[in-house]
Amino acid sequence: MKITIDLIQYLVTGFFAVILVIFPREVIKAYLIVLSGDNTPKKLKRTSLNPFVHLDPIGTVAFILFDFGWARPVPVFPMKNKNVRKILIFSSMIGPILGGFFFILYGLLAKSFFEYKIMYEVFYKACKWSLTYAIFSLLPVPPLDGSRLLGAFLPDDYWDWYIKYEIYGILFLLGILLLWILPLIMEPFVILINNLTNFIILGKGG
Repeated sequence: MKITIDLIQYLVTGFFAVILVIFPREVIKAYLIVLSGDNTPKKLKRTSLNPFVHLDPIGTVAFILFDFGWARPVPVFPMKNKNVRKILIFSSMIGPILGGFFFILYGLLAKSFFEYKIMYEVFYKACKWSLTYAIFSLLPVPPLDGSRLLGAFLPDDYWDWYIKYEIYGILFLLGILLLWILPLIMEPFVILINNLTNFIILGKGG
């Protein structure tokens, strides 16, 4: 019975932590992209305050099981904008910067709720996963932010190729996740971030 209760608590706190990691980051990111001159996120309702609009099912499960994951990508299509490369660079950097900010914020909240087990566990995971996602999102694989940073520096001749194959990025992520390649790549980062999170919240690593 205790194992069942612990499992439910693990899954529920993990799910709410994912919402804390994904929802504010993706909404702020969408609004900032709109302000930068690309209205695509607004047209596709990614400025929505409904958190489920921003969750990717596979990315959410990956967060809970592997300590890293991803959100539904905020759509960017600045092709008709003369500042296309600036928008791509801007949109690719917003997420990791916000991830660093929320890492600190949720770390402070975890400290504040240390004596309240459920709340502490939610904020602890949100703190850890915010930084994990900030680093993971820099990988140059669509739909992650790093792919847009890469796209911003591609020669014009490769633009059609970039747009055409971006849609297959999520299938690639799923493939290397199922083949256990992605967890192996992320393992040293996850361990480092676990130690850093424990140091920030508890004052000790490990």
